[in-house]
Amino acid sequence: MDTELVKHYAFELHWHLPEEIQQVAIEWLITNTPRDQLALIFPPYGKSCWQNAMKVIEVIGYPHNETAFPRIVELFQDINWPGANEAVLYFQTLDKTVVVPYIEAGAKQAIAERDWEWLYFLYMVCERLLMGRADFKQMVVFDAMKDCYDKDA
Repeated sequence: MDTELVKHYAFELHWHLPEEIQQVAIEWLITNTPRDQLALIFPPYGKSCWQNAMKVIEVIGYPHNETAFPRIVELFQDINWPGANEAVLYFQTLDKTVVVPYIEAGAKQAIAERDWEWLYFLYMVCERLLMGRADFKQMVVFDAMKDCYDKDA
């Protein structure tokens, strides 16, 4: 599958395009996107596409959509971004053991990048997903998220 074609349809998820175009893009992406290319449906500079991208991810369903989870966790860099709330709601439908490794990996990346805001929002996501310190393999990662949250709360 040509990645450029996937990217083309990903940009047609843009919420300012006519609803018909968005729907065609959603259906095409659900049917045709190779599972290892699902992260491409979240264009880095396409916030206006992310909400519809989450629709695609939800319909594809777990475990077929798991390759997109690292990109979904990046939506939590700002919980107010389009698609972030939908991502939390979708993650609530999955077992914690599926989601925690991706949240943990995102938190490790945020720590490495010194992105305290992302850690803050990741902690908020953990609260909404009813995840606690004991759910994490590396509890210090959870502690770092909580510390960021507590400093700004």
